[in-house]
Amino acid sequence: MLTSFRSTQMPSTAKSSASAANHLTIPATWYHDAGIYKMECEKLFYSEWLLFCHETLLPSPGHYVAYTVAGRPILVLRGKDGQLKGFHNVCRHRASLVLKEGHGKTEVLRCMYHGWVYDTNGDLCKAPGFGGDEKSLCDRTSLFPVHVKNVDGLVFICMAAKPPSFEKSIGDLPAALKGSGIESFKFFDTAAHPLKCNWKTYIENYMEGYHIPILHPELNRDVDMATYKVVPAERIARHETGLKPGREKEAANTGLWIWLWPNVALNIYKNGMNLEIVNPTGPETTELRYCYMFKDLSKEAEPENRKTIDLSFTVTRQDIDICEIVQKNLHAGVYEAGELSPRHENGVVYFHDLVRAVHAKPA
Repeated sequence: MLTSFRSTQMPSTAKSSASAANHLTIPATWYHDAGIYKMECEKLFYSEWLLFCHETLLPSPGHYVAYTVAGRPILVLRGKDGQLKGFHNVCRHRASLVLKEGHGKTEVLRCMYHGWVYDTNGDLCKAPGFGGDEKSLCDRTSLFPVHVKNVDGLVFICMAAKPPSFEKSIGDLPAALKGSGIESFKFFDTAAHPLKCNWKTYIENYMEGYHIPILHPELNRDVDMATYKVVPAERIARHETGLKPGREKEAANTGLWIWLWPNVALNIYKNGMNLEIVNPTGPETTELRYCYMFKDLSKEAEPENRKTIDLSFTVTRQDIDICEIVQKNLHAGVYEAGELSPRHENGVVYFHDLVRAVHAKPA
């Protein structure tokens, strides 16, 4: 006896975006290809001015900040002369770290491996037990320098031998920060969050508020999406929004978030700010580095400050979860590009324009 089977009709081919009327995203391969990641490091992160930390972590001589930026360990410290100095955090002997990653205060720059000692100008001044002509070794050896600039308490570094114009690099940031009061904020705490996604995946998420009603119920409770807009300017984008009626006193947010090319966000609250650095660690991995600062560090203000950080952590966790889902699908081989919303995703369009310009640079 033959059993009858009903034939199953295969779905038709998905409609193409080739003739899209709206801007398209950059190609999916740009989010996971190892060669593209290496190229972006060389043409962008090792060549441009990058926001590294806030000056509040470097209050007096001997204070330092040591972080890895796109795979390269960097340290910035305040020298004995009161000036900020920057170096690759790589000992010239056998390539160990000179200072352990993080921030703190030190009297000397002493290599963690064999104890070579450098002064705050980066010059080798002692190589214990090395033998031979130690003085000549010291005379010809110094840490590899990086350029350092400071504006409104924001500390920038550039690894290029000949850095580009600093003023052009930070674009309209000084104008956007005017009147924000960030110079009065004091250091409170730091945090780091690892992500399983490309750095661009997370930046794109930051560059639009389209997802807020779906993804962020806590934020959506405060934000008036009817007034929400992203305003691109030179090398920056401002997120601007009103607050819902009745939420003015309760909301931690002021409705002002500023993105700076390529990988920084300044999230400004009523009582302080979070300096957010999106640090690439591989083709499909990223680290978020947060530095929280507040106007009032008194014991009485701590509950409100912690409440602000708790909200930040909640929103960040929601963003991480969706970005890691998106990253998997970008690498799955099905999705190539999508159309961007002209109402909500103009910030993503601007970011993609800058990314494409990097890719177009001659090798």
